[in-house]
Amino acid sequence: MSIMQANERQTFRAKELRDRVGDTEITRMLAVALAMGADRGLKEELRGLAGATAGSAFAVSQPGQDVWLTVEADRVVAARHKSEGIALVEGETLRANGRTVARAMAGALARSTALADATKLIGPLLGPAETPSRQEFAALLPWAPALEQVAYKTAASIAVTLDLLRAHIVPSLHAGMPVPSHLLRQYWQRMHAAAQFFLLASDAAASPWLGEMARQFDWVNWTPSFTLLRERTTWLAACAARSAAAFGEPVVACYLAKLEAAPHPFKAFDALFGLAAIALGNPALAPAIAAELRVLQRLADAASTPSPFVRRACLDAIEVIEGTADWAGGGSAEVEALGWKDAKAGLASEVALRTDPALVTQADHVLGFAILPTAFETPVAHFNPGGAVRRRVRQSTPLDVVAEVVLGAWAPPAPRAGRVLH
Repeated sequence: MSIMQANERQTFRAKELRDRVGDTEITRMLAVALAMGADRGLKEELRGLAGATAGSAFAVSQPGQDVWLTVEADRVVAARHKSEGIALVEGETLRANGRTVARAMAGALARSTALADATKLIGPLLGPAETPSRQEFAALLPWAPALEQVAYKTAASIAVTLDLLRAHIVPSLHAGMPVPSHLLRQYWQRMHAAAQFFLLASDAAASPWLGEMARQFDWVNWTPSFTLLRERTTWLAACAARSAAAFGEPVVACYLAKLEAAPHPFKAFDALFGLAAIALGNPALAPAIAAELRVLQRLADAASTPSPFVRRACLDAIEVIEGTADWAGGGSAEVEALGWKDAKAGLASEVALRTDPALVTQADHVLGFAILPTAFETPVAHFNPGGAVRRRVRQSTPLDVVAEVVLGAWAPPAPRAGRVLH
């Protein structure tokens, strides 16, 4: 091993997610929110800025967001809009008193257990297990309005590290050479951690800022669904669907343009999948999306002979959007084979963790569309395993399966008919 390789290996080890929870932006943001309720000194400093009377509730604006933290006697509540009838600490007031507020926050974090408590809440989303428990994820949902923007930022940052790790993994897999186990574990851990943070930012009320963010991105190698869908597992596809749906109407035109110019069948699949997800998550948009897809399908048929896979995916997407896909959803053999019949087990079944959503089933439908109705019938709060399912404390997927999934995602065979279960 060269010195450079040895240094890179140590870098990846030093940056293992579970060792850095307390240093993440999202953990510190949550810690400050917890400290507002737990630390008397911080609470009274903010109360004074709000001009609130002793013991009364007040609300604090969150920088860069239309989000407010309402501080009550014994709790802090996150909301997307300011509360009526209570004293407020507006953003302008926070900026004008920045140094004082910063000192008060630093002191509160030093005196209280807020940072440790926030680390305990955020940690399960970062692994090393593929998923947190349903209860662990649910504990963060009340904070979602305040955390969702930084949650999405966290997911995107993790995705960048996947690109870096991939350069160390995929060439060796292509060559049939062994890959260090810690690299495979890191890759698997990070792709699933990213999914959890995307889910945390998938509420429909997040659409305004998500849509604005999407307009600033280059849609060459990015769509709201592509980051997770390209990893080619059905579990991540379900997470991608809920994330894409949250973007809503602002990204429909971008997805349609992406579909029309797609240079590769999988890019077309991603566009169709994202559009179907938006339609299911926003039923009022479904008729218009289906109509646009029918027009594009006719134009493609007239201009050339489309890929059989893309044509199949387009037909499947339209049927799912229009609600005529009797082959999709909870009654389908594919959903049953994925182990999604047991509501307590959630959607992160062992089969879903390894099965390609671009697989064409023996019933001649693309698996990703067969699972979409179930992904939207299942509340995001129930995606992860319930209390009756044994809590995973480490990665449960064998490394040979991880290697097979990664190789399949980044050197995939042409889609073909097959079974969900191997």
